[in-house]
Amino acid sequence: ETLSELAQINSSLENAIAHDIASQGSAIAETMDANLGSTDTQDAARLLFMASLANVPNAVVGLSLPELIAYLAEPGRDVSRLKDDVLAKYSTAAWYLHSTRDGKLYFRNVQNLNAKLEGLVKAYNPEQAVRELREQLQALFQPADGWCYQRVLPLPAADEIALEPDKVTLVISEPRGGGGGLRQELRDFYNQETLQNRVAFLTGPRDTYATLIDTGKRLRAIQHILGELAADKTPDNDPQMIQARDLQEKILLSFRSAVRETFTSLWYPTGDGLLNADFLMEFTNNKYRGEEQVVELLKEKMKFTRETGGDIFRKKCEQRLFTQQVLTWGEIRLRAATNPGWNWHHPSALEALKADCLKKDIWREDGGYIDKGPFPQPRTSVHVIEGLRDSDSGAVTLRVTPVNGDTVYYDIGGQATTASARLDGNTLPTAELRVSLLAVDSTGVHEMGEPVTWTNRITLKRRFFDSAGGKMLELQAAPPATIRYTGDGSDPKVAGAVYDGPFLVPRGAQFVLAYAEADGIVSEVERYIVPADDGQAGMDVDKTRPAVWMRDHAFNSTRETYEFLARLKKHAATASGLSLTISGEGGDRGWAELEFHEAMRLTPEQIETCLDAMRQVQTSGQVQLRAAQIHFPQGQALLDWVEEVKTTLKAGEFKQ
Repeated sequence: ETLSELAQINSSLENAIAHDIASQGSAIAETMDANLGSTDTQDAARLLFMASLANVPNAVVGLSLPELIAYLAEPGRDVSRLKDDVLAKYSTAAWYLHSTRDGKLYFRNVQNLNAKLEGLVKAYNPEQAVRELREQLQALFQPADGWCYQRVLPLPAADEIALEPDKVTLVISEPRGGGGGLRQELRDFYNQETLQNRVAFLTGPRDTYATLIDTGKRLRAIQHILGELAADKTPDNDPQMIQARDLQEKILLSFRSAVRETFTSLWYPTGDGLLNADFLMEFTNNKYRGEEQVVELLKEKMKFTRETGGDIFRKKCEQRLFTQQVLTWGEIRLRAATNPGWNWHHPSALEALKADCLKKDIWREDGGYIDKGPFPQPRTSVHVIEGLRDSDSGAVTLRVTPVNGDTVYYDIGGQATTASARLDGNTLPTAELRVSLLAVDSTGVHEMGEPVTWTNRITLKRRFFDSAGGKMLELQAAPPATIRYTGDGSDPKVAGAVYDGPFLVPRGAQFVLAYAEADGIVSEVERYIVPADDGQAGMDVDKTRPAVWMRDHAFNSTRETYEFLARLKKHAATASGLSLTISGEGGDRGWAELEFHEAMRLTPEQIETCLDAMRQVQTSGQVQLRAAQIHFPQGQALLDWVEEVKTTLKAGEFKQ
């Protein structure tokens, strides 16, 4: 009778009554109350229905949640659970329940998003659900750091799994029936696989997999609905869009819960075969990083390690992978992929170990083969560093250091032996072209190596001067050597005349080419521009050819040094014959110095890098710099520099 009376008021809500409110125990509200053991859902549904009956234009319909809960309050009813346990779940399941823009719930004769969602879910087949599951699982376990595993294969068939020697693959497997374990086809795959240390399996009991498939369908359905709403340009504050996003969040929560209950076992390789560990997925603030939790579990089970430095990791490698005296590096890496007893670690750990061992001479590499030693004691040798060189005489002070020895013998004109002169101290001033040095270990631990021969360089200096007949050129080699020259532009090594004293430069000659040679040591071919009659050195610079300014530049303060480096950058120049010093100030007597071979040319950026490194050691004090030569890409840059610093280019202090 009541139903008939209500139908006369608003007959359009019959479907809402039948599906959502009351239908001989099969409506949504009745089903929920049967599970809850109460009448809360039916009472709420009837109350909302009464608030939805108005059937006149501009009628006020629906109730807000606070109003609804207030009207339902009565002695013996737990109102604290109405919002989350009753109304939230009912609004997700009901087909004809809608929401106004101001958040009031009411019934209409039009199916809501829940109904559309259920229709799409029924239309999807299991393959579509699995496709959606794969995408979601891929996102949950995607490796961001890639320390432990580098690939994810969600729900593959056994014949779709292909392992890689340099990557660990996490296979998320469809659970096995019968309460858990690993599917037989995956066990067979593992037993037949060579790269057994490159795979792990995440799986669990079968009894929750059906729920996961259903959730996969719902995820796909709600994404389809959101896509349609977006295509229709539905505003974000529209009730349908709000409801759709709420549904999406609830479905995602259900999905995460289903995933947590489904994939509870992680199988990983060990020397004793595949072992199983309980995998407890933990969502923090609705966020989940599967990779991080896999790493922590395998670290606890001592399958994964972050400790890849020092001797312990090296010794493990030598005991389990590098088991022979000599192996190719490729074979060692392959053993890491095939030996299930080997730990997982950062993908670059083995390469870093190799580089460190080679650097420290713990391992040695020859043609792709690695030798782990032990190695015989190295022979003695001599390390020679050249000090500053006298450009007039060619004399150099050598700093001599015995390597694997404690005594140095030297000889001039022949190979050094133990019968040669013994070097006192560690410096040897010499203007000779060649010096032979031999190191000896008086303790006998290191065998005597071969003598080391230091070879001097031959450099040329020149001076133009006037005479009654024209321009004269004087040349000097340091150390003394035979000089050959030409004034017609031809190669002095082919057609050069032997220099025996100052000579008259041929009239009209623009430049002279010369070089020096002694005892098989040959200098560079120098190009000397014949100066103009006005005596201005700058007029003799070829603006298009590279130029070297051979003037000593010294700067004794940090500010002057960095101004010099800025000028080097501005003119694209480099410097050689460098020494860098950071000297302490006041009571700080510390200092640091770095000196380079005079033939080494450094860019200003390289010099700054060196100074930054020195500052790590000598943190205070003035930065001082000395440069013997500045190298310019073109003569014009040299002229620009001279003009900028307001100096005069002197004859004989540049070459091109």
